[in-house]
Amino acid sequence: MTIQADSCRFQRLQPAENIGSGPLYTVKSKGPKKQAKDPAIVDMLPLPENGSCKHYKKSFRWLRFPCCGKFYPCDECHDFDNDDGHEMKYATRMLCGFCAKEQPYSADKPCVRCGSSTTKGRTQHWEGGSGCRNKIKMSKNDKQKYAGVSKTVSRKAQKAEPAKKGK
Repeated sequence: MTIQADSCRFQRLQPAENIGSGPLYTVKSKGPKKQAKDPAIVDMLPLPENGSCKHYKKSFRWLRFPCCGKFYPCDECHDFDNDDGHEMKYATRMLCGFCAKEQPYSADKPCVRCGSSTTKGRTQHWEGGSGCRNKIKMSKNDKQKYAGVSKTVSRKAQKAEPAKKGK
């Protein structure tokens, strides 16, 4: 006799209470544990503070960390709430902060349900050094383009300028 199987699973038999003509042994299986539903997550309703936290105020999403299967606004919140001391793994899923739709993690794509951006958009002015600070290339709608143009300089300061340049 030949038997072929794609996969195999062994389970430990536990002695059962013999009630009448029932089985003498029962199978105790370890099924997947169901995660307790977070009361803050309600489908089609925004997350608390639209998913932002004190560490990342411009991020409107919660991340599901595969190490524990729980949602947190950021990695720092995960580490702060880490009771059992497990090592953090990078998040692969996220919840939109505006509609609570769970979807694959994406840093720059909008939500697949409501279309809102999960991070605050970039402007053209400063952006920590990566933005545009050239006043010629700036948009005419940028208030920083014309900042300081109409300032007057005192005669005393004008006389002091050539003296500073000579030093």
